[in-house]
Amino acid sequence: MYKSDMTPHETTQTWHIEEDEAGQRLDRYLATQFSDVSRTTVQQIIGDGAVLVNGRTSKPGYTLRIGDEVWLAKRPAPFQTKSVKPRHLPLDIVYEDDDLLVVNKAAGMVVHPAPGHSDDTLVNAVLAYYPDLQGVEGLRPGIVHRLDRDTSGLILVAKNARTQAALLEQMKQHQVVKRYLALVDGVVSLDQGSIDAPIGRDARHRQQMTITTVGSREARTHFRVVERFHRHTLLLLQLETGRTHQIRVHLRAIGHPVVGDPVYGSDNPQDKNLLNRQFLHAYQLTFTHPTTGKVIELEAPLPLDLESVLARKSSL
Repeated sequence: MYKSDMTPHETTQTWHIEEDEAGQRLDRYLATQFSDVSRTTVQQIIGDGAVLVNGRTSKPGYTLRIGDEVWLAKRPAPFQTKSVKPRHLPLDIVYEDDDLLVVNKAAGMVVHPAPGHSDDTLVNAVLAYYPDLQGVEGLRPGIVHRLDRDTSGLILVAKNARTQAALLEQMKQHQVVKRYLALVDGVVSLDQGSIDAPIGRDARHRQQMTITTVGSREARTHFRVVERFHRHTLLLLQLETGRTHQIRVHLRAIGHPVVGDPVYGSDNPQDKNLLNRQFLHAYQLTFTHPTTGKVIELEAPLPLDLESVLARKSSL
């Protein structure tokens, strides 16, 4: 279980090992906690003494036990943050007040700086729009949750550290409702259902996620059929948990991958001709405003590229 003790001026992170996490190597476990850091880099960090287990330095091969406390004692070189430069980029803002804003993110935009994307991200655009943003220091100021680069739709951004902390707590308590629209391969027979399967990093392909019992975390996705086509189904999905690539991994697992998904999609050549990105859109977002206590409910209609796919499917 992850616990963050970070404040705007501190960089300490702590993980408390629970029953389903015990038995893993320390380096393997930490590699699953950081999607953009390799296991080799994690081993180097541990070797530099930057990771403590129960207050003591450890070795990469240490076997975790129930109750262990793993502490990233300092932010070593691979985790050092650089300043993020504001850049004026198009932003479709669907809601804004003094504490937060909600953006309808376009497909193709990365949420926060990462290798290959240092100045063309949502964070760069938000900083240009709102220079006084006071979030957690680093590469993700104000970010409460994320969307994959090629997933469009609603994303929540805090304007100050207090609001960000409160919204992150709502996320942790599963109080933020996120619903997605996805066109999937094949005709889904059930009108509605749930997928409950743990997700962890793929041991063979480190940039991908998979259903596994090793180094994984629980994951639940609920779905309802919106419309059935000849060879595809439009689904409305609600996340109960928010694991990396959760919807894409879960839908592939039940034999109905997201149309256009380059990683977890099907090999159906017809699907590849339909769209040049995955048909996945963050459609609805519901949360409680941390200051006013008001329930905020927002929707973002399907973008034109996804609407055109449905129009073609309906005409067949």
